[in-house]
Amino acid sequence: MPLVAVQPQAGTVKDASEYSVGSYIDSDKIRYRSVQGAGAQPQVIGGWELKFTDTMLGKVRGAHQWRDNSGNEYLAIGSHRKLMVERSENLWDITPVEPIASLPSNPVTVVNTEESATITTSSPHNLTVGSFVYLTGLTATGGVTVGGGTGTFATNPLTTTNGSTIVRITLSSHGLQTGDFVVISGVSGAQNGIPDSELNAQHSVYVSSTSEFLIEVTTSANASGDVGGGAINYVLFLQSEVLTVLNTTSFTIACDPASSSATGGGASGEIIIELPAGLESSTAQAGYGTGTYGMGVYGAGGEQLTSYDARIWLLENYGEDLVAVPRGGSLYRWRLNRSQRCVVNPATDAPTQINYMTVTPEQFLVLGGCDTGSGFDGLLVIWASQAQGFATGDWTTSATNTSRSLRLGAGSNIVSIVPSSFVTVVFTDASMHQLRYLQDTVFIYSQDLVADVGIIAPRAFAKDSQTGGLVFLSSNWQFYKFQNQSLQAIPCSVRDFMRDEVVTGSQQAKICGVGISQFNEAWFFYPASGLECNKYIIFSIQENVFATGTFNRTYGITGEAYPILFSWSEDSNYAEAYLHEKGNSAQGDAFTAFVEASPVDLNVGGGEGEVMMDVSGVVPDFQSLSAGGDLTLVTKDKPNSTAVNNGPFTIGPSTERVDVRVQGRQLGWKFSRTGAPNTWRLGKMRFDINATAGRRE
Repeated sequence: MPLVAVQPQAGTVKDASEYSVGSYIDSDKIRYRSVQGAGAQPQVIGGWELKFTDTMLGKVRGAHQWRDNSGNEYLAIGSHRKLMVERSENLWDITPVEPIASLPSNPVTVVNTEESATITTSSPHNLTVGSFVYLTGLTATGGVTVGGGTGTFATNPLTTTNGSTIVRITLSSHGLQTGDFVVISGVSGAQNGIPDSELNAQHSVYVSSTSEFLIEVTTSANASGDVGGGAINYVLFLQSEVLTVLNTTSFTIACDPASSSATGGGASGEIIIELPAGLESSTAQAGYGTGTYGMGVYGAGGEQLTSYDARIWLLENYGEDLVAVPRGGSLYRWRLNRSQRCVVNPATDAPTQINYMTVTPEQFLVLGGCDTGSGFDGLLVIWASQAQGFATGDWTTSATNTSRSLRLGAGSNIVSIVPSSFVTVVFTDASMHQLRYLQDTVFIYSQDLVADVGIIAPRAFAKDSQTGGLVFLSSNWQFYKFQNQSLQAIPCSVRDFMRDEVVTGSQQAKICGVGISQFNEAWFFYPASGLECNKYIIFSIQENVFATGTFNRTYGITGEAYPILFSWSEDSNYAEAYLHEKGNSAQGDAFTAFVEASPVDLNVGGGEGEVMMDVSGVVPDFQSLSAGGDLTLVTKDKPNSTAVNNGPFTIGPSTERVDVRVQGRQLGWKFSRTGAPNTWRLGKMRFDINATAGRRE
């Protein structure tokens, strides 16, 4: 009885009939990889572990990792609710806020037994449902007190550590949450080398316990110890989430049940208003230029984002500072102090409605799709004077600076701007362009690279870790590779499969590419028949093949040591950050990886599936199989016949042969393993096959 090797070609194929491909037809959490000259074979991807235990409120739609001039690592994370920064495994809130504002007299209204309070502001608030406000100074109304209050710390409440900019503050039962504000006053003189001016200020806090919180100052302490003396005062601003927006000057927040209906709160209330929350998903009305009167644009070419579009954050480091744009909004800067929030760009000549932002290797801050003095222009590219951008005049072209602008000649709106090897690529919805850096430090508009190839989403690209080129998904659902100013279409075996699964139009802007540098791969996460990214496609740049799979990941970046991907779940409002390709488990838990081969004719005795065959044994070939897995043999009589699953049969690390009794004219198979750790690499499967007397009818 002859042993017949059945070795499909590498790559998952979804866009052809199963019988015709001679490849793999389904996969999850595997990659195709060549090792030491052997042909590309399926192997399990690496595992994933939490980067830190703090969680992020909202769906993550932007992230950036960088180091300051001293080598300290930061990770900025933007969701539709918040902008946070992680350092040393602590996640701090840096979402932009407005300055402290006074509330009108008696701004609080409650209704007997109800668990919400109406807050009235003195001026329009621009808040949305899910936004945050921070309140203080309000007296009890109907038995309910909302917001924080004032007081005096105990003696020596400040704890410093030599060489650190973090100050620990003791306050029993403070009631603060991370992101709340404390305004400190009364510190007299330097405290272990920290100037009193840095302590007597407004700080956004990180809560470490119910009696302690952290702030950061600019100057490092020159000694360790408890300092501050007595008579240090505080004002606490406590956060509340906006439940409903009633009108431009009133909204509701959660509170304890009121004991009576009343209006009150006194005349000393103050409020800090945070950047309004964005949408978790684009609405049915989403898209460029949609919405009610005043939300779209007209006049100059191109269209701006509207309040119906899901929030995406554009994050880069500019020098050692973070620059941030909530897509469609203004430019903000964060200057490394974790107790201070992002600050809006004060330059009066800078755009305030921005569709895309990036920083080039030459330290140009580049914006695309912006407002101008005469309206919004979706095809405008503008850059500030080199290494500048935060002072009035930095964005105005003059003979003494390097600020310039240009208008693209194709497409209707700029979707993405990506620094690549030698050039900066500008993508519209329907075209590619390049910006080039010249000796005189001024960008020039070179040429249209491709007039009919745009990009499908702002982050639908990944960098080639070996060449610096780009792999991206175009607006016509074609994968391309751009390298050395040359554009090459990538034949894709899963293009139609992906396109047909995505809810086109409203959610495709969420498609996100991530470069996996360890394996020179480009991963693309996309929302399949739903609102959030729950599936992925891997393109192996080295092997030139694709794989498919499932993951609840909304966003990812390549990361310094490991790819960093952000999770979501149906039953939680919080995201977690995972280091991928680390270990061989799902944070210590088991995960499932499988690959399924297409059916092939059993040709022993001649013909193409003409003779009925008996399969009496399987000789497996695996490398690094950590424990037993399941092999299912799939037989068919004809290509369109109903498949018959036989098994599963257990394959272990020491399995030499598995005896089976399977009959059919076509044979496919699926190998799956669930476990922790989960490692295996498939070799060449061989089957013990004999012809029977049966022939095709």
